[in-house]
Order: sequence, then structure tokens, then C-alpha cells
Amino acid sequence: MKNSLVCKLSHGALTLLLTLTLVSSAWASAVTDGLKSTIDRVINVVTDDKYKNDPQARRAKLRGIINPKFDYIEMGKRSLARNWRDLSPQDRKDFIDLFGQLLENSYAKKIESYQNEEILYVDEVIKGKYAMVKTEIKRKNDVIGVDYKLIQNGSDWQVYDFIVEGVSLIRNYRSQFNKIIKKDSFPVLMNKLNKKVKDLEAGTADDKDEL
Repeated sequence: MKNSLVCKLSHGALTLLLTLTLVSSAWASAVTDGLKSTIDRVINVVTDDKYKNDPQARRAKLRGIINPKFDYIEMGKRSLARNWRDLSPQDRKDFIDLFGQLLENSYAKKIESYQNEEILYVDEVIKGKYAMVKTEIKRKNDVIGVDYKLIQNGSDWQVYDFIVEGVSLIRNYRSQFNKIIKKDSFPVLMNKLNKKVKDLEAGTADDKDEL
């Protein structure tokens, strides 16, 4: 009787473990697969010959793919940190609109330099409504690590930060923005952002350049 009970408990524990593993795997694949699907669509546009001589059409197509996957509000809040609290609702909206354009152009510029490198999805970590997907871009002579931080919004997972070779995109912008606001003002930051966006769209600036 005792052995039978132990057997039943062991079987029950094993079933529960397998169930939890399957649920975890389902969530894990949902996060990574959603990101991979977006990146695959972006690469398809970048490598499509019909956009080769029409950069404006290519950028418009990329915008339609990238924007739904990025949480620009979360990115904006994190990049301004405590400065966000001092802004009026209108200033917040204007900043998110402009910062979204900056991020969109910066990411598009990076992805447009794609040259058939292999992208590996090497790991995934989920903690509540936050997740990180670790990827590697394998080039001929080196490997670049790119980690995507995502937040769950409803049934979707959206990117709110990139970490390229250990450097956080949002943390980098936060440092720049804080210096500008502290030294000058928020309107000066907006003017610099506006100029940077226009320069990126005109191809006269590099996304790595500071504001």
C-alpha cells in the first residue's frame, strides 16, 4: 500500500514537472519566436531587390514592421528616468513621438547594413512580465552579441531595450539626455533630437554619434 502511494505520488510529481516544463517552453518559444518573426521580416525587406534603389520605400516598409514591436513609451520613460516626472502630458507625447523616430531610424540604419550574417538565438530568460532574448550575429571574423529586453503588453511582447556587446542603448541615451537637460533644458534636448532625426533620415549622420 505504501509503495503504491509513493509510486502514485512520484507519477503525479513527474506529470506536474512535465506540465510545468511544457508551459515554460511554450512561453519561451512565444517570446523568442515573436522576436525572430519580426527580425526575419525586417531582413526580408532589407534583402529584397525591389527596394534596392528605393530607400524611402524600404524605410517605410521597415517602419511598419518595427514600430509595432517596439514599446516607445517604456523606452522613453526609461531614457528620461526622473526627468519624465517633470514633463507635462503634451511634452511627454512630443518626446515619445520624436524619440520613437530616432530609435526607428537608428535601428533601421543598423539593420540596413545586414550582409547575410547568421543570427543565432542562443538563450531566453523570462521573469514575470519581463524577458530577455540573447542573440549572436555571426560575421566572417567575429561574433556580436545582441540582447533584446522585452516587456509583455497584453498577449504580445515588445522590445524596450537593446544591449549590444554589453552596452545598453537606453542607458546610453539616458546618460546623454540627463546631461543635456541638466546643462541646458528639455527644449534644447528636443531641438537636438529633432536635428538628429532629420540628419539620420537625410543620411548625413551616424546613429552612433552623440546628440
